[in-house]
Amino acid sequence: MHVLKRAIKSNGSRVAEVIPLRRIRLLAHVIPRFGKEANPRLTRHTSYELSNKFWLNKYWNKEFFYALSLS
Repeated sequence: MHVLKRAIKSNGSRVAEVIPLRRIRLLAHVIPRFGKEANPRLTRHTSYELSNKFWLNKYWNKEFFYALSLS
């Protein structure tokens, strides 16, 4: 799986970019990347806010897997 990293400015703040709805083509299945130890503050509600690295699951469902296997 590919690793996605959150964009962060040099001062440590997050880059807040709004993507127009018309440019979104597909949903993405991302999973927080924990490393050796997971942050104890992580819950299902905070995992995307507290994490800076994510796994991108390009084989999200069998239709995606089948379409990607043909390319």
